Amino acid sequence: MSASPVCPRCGEALAVRHGSEAHAWCHVHGAVTPLHHTALVAHDAIAAVTADARVPAWVPDPVPPGWAVTGLAWGGEPDARAIVVDCAGPGPLGGAAELVLVAEEPGTGVGCGYAGLPGLDPGDVISGPSSVGVEAAGQHAPLWAVPTREDRAAFVGEAYGVWLWLVMWPMSAAWLLVEELRLLDLRERIYPDLPLGPVGEHLLPGR
Repeated sequence: MSASPVCPRCGEALAVRHGSEAHAWCHVHGAVTPLHHTALVAHDAIAAVTADARVPAWVPDPVPPGWAVTGLAWGGEPDARAIVVDCAGPGPLGGAAELVLVAEEPGTGVGCGYAGLPGLDPGDVISGPSSVGVEAAGQHAPLWAVPTREDRAAFVGEAYGVWLWLVMWPMSAAWLLVEELRLLDLRERIYPDLPLGPVGEHLLPGR
């Protein structure tokens, strides 16, 4: 079901140690949790990945008008330690936009990979008052803006005891968060009319 796994921190191809779901080798970052992804997102693929996942699979609920789920990636299998849902649609200020939602256990490095940050976890970037917030499965989740590249905006917080990342392209797509975004955990419900689209440009980290 999945394409060849990549490094969750840079998106480079990995040498996977067969028989181990937890370890693979990146020539840049050493031992990492392999990030798998689908070549074509489908409802049955989402159901298969989320069935035994240890972290949420977040998606906007409702999906903004004109938007669609355009990618799915997960760290480790089975029992995914990280799940990435990629969405794309019209930007709030015009043009095209893309939003990557990441839920991951600490020490995985997936969110930092999309945000272009060193290390495995956000660390000291979470300080002071939060910047924005989302509603994650009915609970308010504050998010902190993190320093990142000029082509994107990135926010991180916590929900369900694991990291919650929102990374979006271009930076102006952050206007999606002016009104509190509601998120649904696809482990709880995959509605049959969930809009799906072609794989997004930023499904893999390092892009």
